[in-house]
Amino acid sequence: RLMAGRVDRLLFGRRYVGPPEYRLVRWLFLRLLGGTFLIAFTSLGRQVLGLYGARGISPMKEWLGSERLRALGPERFHLIPSVFWLGASDEALVRGCRAGQLLSLALMLNVAPRATAALLWGLYLSYVSAGREFLSFQWDVLLLEMGLLGALTAPSGLRPGPGREAPSALEVALFRALLFRLYLGSGLSKLQSGDRTWRELTACCHYYETAPLPTRGGWYAHHLPLRAQKLSTAATLALETAAPFLTFAPRRPRQLAFTLFVLLQAFIMATGNYGFFNVQLPPLGVWLLDVEGVSEGLP
Repeated sequence: RLMAGRVDRLLFGRRYVGPPEYRLVRWLFLRLLGGTFLIAFTSLGRQVLGLYGARGISPMKEWLGSERLRALGPERFHLIPSVFWLGASDEALVRGCRAGQLLSLALMLNVAPRATAALLWGLYLSYVSAGREFLSFQWDVLLLEMGLLGALTAPSGLRPGPGREAPSALEVALFRALLFRLYLGSGLSKLQSGDRTWRELTACCHYYETAPLPTRGGWYAHHLPLRAQKLSTAATLALETAAPFLTFAPRRPRQLAFTLFVLLQAFIMATGNYGFFNVQLPPLGVWLLDVEGVSEGLP
């Protein structure tokens, strides 16, 4: 019985009465989600005319008005769900980014979080669906997934605080499933790539000099000894193939997984530049945490 109690505390922490509480987790996630959208719309605002403006690389107005899309009839609105069917002028493209920044700030300040999260998702979807190649990266799709789940789980009301009702078990599971799929998919893609450097644990010997926009930290990491490179490669594979299963484990292993994932993303950000992709993952990871309801008088 004593051994069982120790194992129980190791896995679950202090004994508690009642289910884990996720209202504060949701509150924190939505604030971080608003910050992520702010980064995304600010970044897009600096590039939108060069990419999609009338004199840009791929003018959105010309694409939406092309004969190819007109031939599809009403189906084109389902294939490309975008508010820019109403107008894709340079002014509209810039105003959309500014509206996204304002909505992001509103979400960060917890102003009508359900409505602002839904509007942010719809607005970013408008850019992504009509943006084609330039907005088809993994972080764009992930932001849409996070935004949709955020809108579905956000509390109603103008200033709801943490909300009266806690997120359902299904909502928590959907966030964790997204995190699980993201990390495990990344790990499996490395193992299934056929690149022998992953099997030989030498991938990091080449990674830092080929990463997007390597940082000064990446320069120093590239010059680490071979043993350190092999260790970091093995650690990356372990974190992306084994650690994801901890997302469905009891509390203590989940807390460990959250810490490991944050450290992994911090190291990646220190050695390379993947836009706002690495900024998205810690906010998503907060769903591995919870606030435990502890009965008074219990140790």
